[in-house]
Amino acid sequence: MSEGPTNRPESDVYTILLIGATVLVAATTIFLCMRSQELFGTWNPFGGA
Repeated sequence: MSEGPTNRPESDVYTILLIGATVLVAATTIFLCMRSQELFGTWNPFGGA
């Protein structure tokens, strides 16, 4: 019986890119919440509309 193809990449480049993108999105979200708190007095600028 033949086993399936085993052409797994040596380095998990896509995993590293996914982790990097997740960290960047999380950091951006935290920054926007902090900046919104400074400008509008709340983390949600649409809360009082």
